[in-house]
Amino acid sequence: MIRRYLKFFLILGSLLFLSTVIQAQKKIAVPINTYGVWDRGGAIDDYSDPKADFILGIEVSARWADVQPKGPENFDFSVFQETLNKAAKYKKIVKMSINVGGDAPLWLYKNGVPLVIVKSNKPKNDKYANSNPYYLNEAHKKYYFEMIKQFSLFLRNQPQNKFDCIAFVQVKTGSTGDEEPYKGEPIDKSYTIPNEPWQAFRLESFIQFKKYFNDVSDRKIVLTFNNVDPIKQPEANNWVMTQIDPTIGFGIKGGAYNRGHHLTGEQSFKEQWTPYLINPKGMKLFSASEMDQSWQKPIFNINTELGFYWAALGAINTGLSSTNMNKGSTKYALEHQEIIDIFKMYNRYAQQVYPATATVAVSVFHEGLNAADTVKFPEKVFGKASKGNMDRYLKICKAYESRGAKMDDLKAASEGQVAQRESQNAYNDVGWDIAEGNYERFLTQIKPDETSIGLFRVRGVIDEKSSKYDRFARSFDNATGKNTMFFKFDDEMFANSRPQSLKFMVTWLDKNAGSTWSLKYTKGKDIKTAIEVKGKGDNQWKSVTVDVADMGLNHGGKFGYDFMLVNTDNVDDIFNGIEVEITRK
Repeated sequence: MIRRYLKFFLILGSLLFLSTVIQAQKKIAVPINTYGVWDRGGAIDDYSDPKADFILGIEVSARWADVQPKGPENFDFSVFQETLNKAAKYKKIVKMSINVGGDAPLWLYKNGVPLVIVKSNKPKNDKYANSNPYYLNEAHKKYYFEMIKQFSLFLRNQPQNKFDCIAFVQVKTGSTGDEEPYKGEPIDKSYTIPNEPWQAFRLESFIQFKKYFNDVSDRKIVLTFNNVDPIKQPEANNWVMTQIDPTIGFGIKGGAYNRGHHLTGEQSFKEQWTPYLINPKGMKLFSASEMDQSWQKPIFNINTELGFYWAALGAINTGLSSTNMNKGSTKYALEHQEIIDIFKMYNRYAQQVYPATATVAVSVFHEGLNAADTVKFPEKVFGKASKGNMDRYLKICKAYESRGAKMDDLKAASEGQVAQRESQNAYNDVGWDIAEGNYERFLTQIKPDETSIGLFRVRGVIDEKSSKYDRFARSFDNATGKNTMFFKFDDEMFANSRPQSLKFMVTWLDKNAGSTWSLKYTKGKDIKTAIEVKGKGDNQWKSVTVDVADMGLNHGGKFGYDFMLVNTDNVDDIFNGIEVEITRK
């Protein structure tokens, strides 16, 4: 454990060493004003259509088989050309990639590359379902590296107005960009590729991408990488951190946490990467992740609006710069205003990268029951903390049962996020390494579990008629004296100048007729009331807004708070979250 963290801090140190250089980067691959929802798959024909104004960028990819359908001497990059033409017309920027591995052309296997047949879960009518090259074969490397070279030449020889539309190219070395050799087990075990030679092949490929996209005299193109975690893929991480020119920079694939909630691994991913994505102090990275068919799978479709809402918040939680929506999900959004509204919410939050210039701060309430957390859930009480210990999950859930927590698909809780998105069919409130606290950006609830209680399935069973807010919430708990929730803004948000005004929007459940609560704030030594609210008791989610111009903003209250939600009677009010719109002078 000590050696693992020592390695991490050594890497972190190298990042900080490079920090002053990265700021000199001339070409900004992804400007912050394009952080948000991108069109992945060509769902939009006319980007000037006002209804499509939530689309801020374009992603385009092609199969290697379609780039070289006729043999090793011919290349067809027309799909990229068409996208660049459209991007130049509508002033968009473009992410590009070529899928290799199982999407390689079939002629490879007539030119010295061994064909690897795997037990695949792809559709049987997919002619590429079981066709995989043996990556370590020299002939495969020759053809693959030549394709990389030709792709770079095609892009670097574009007219200037179209070259300027190139945001970045994703490095893909394995199956569908997931950076693994096969989607399934090779039937011929001799073609199995252990981790060490696979990582060596990846680094060979990285070198080729760097050679043709970065190590050129002009028209350098930024690259983005997947699976370069310092713990899980230390060789790849060390390579990108030390071999990529910091004046060019690079990006990462931003995980899968724009595809659902309570997916395994979100907490670790957040802790690992957000220091470089949100208010970075050293190396500044950007991240992009695709929405795949997850939005059509069982867990997502219990309530599609709820699925998109918490998926968008998961993306914000992990610092995702762009969520690239596939063709189906984009078309679905165009037919459903409530999904467009969620995408616009994501655009608004994703662009809040630096607190000193932020125009929005947000805290959406959520308590994640992370079975990997042995401090909150001691092993002596809940059992050994292992991913497969189902009894531990059930004991944790039982402790929160009165707050609505349930385990409706226990087996899925211990699986990886790919399996969860694919086959989980009901919600779980305990998971392994899941997001633990609120979904926040520059607005922090102070001591949330000590001053409020987390709720799950707030108005009972969730179905297609439920509100997106019903999934999680926080509440006062008068019985235990939890009648005040404290909040503070990021230390840097108003360090240099006061805002002209702050517009608060508090979303709450009007459950109890006559119940009262208020929003209060500090001004010097005084505590002032911004708004007092009284419930009607119709059990509907509502939002109240109030403008405040004289808040102290110096963390002057108890626990260092700037404002608080206060229960002004003995009835427990329930809240979804708080958004604060900032008007700067």
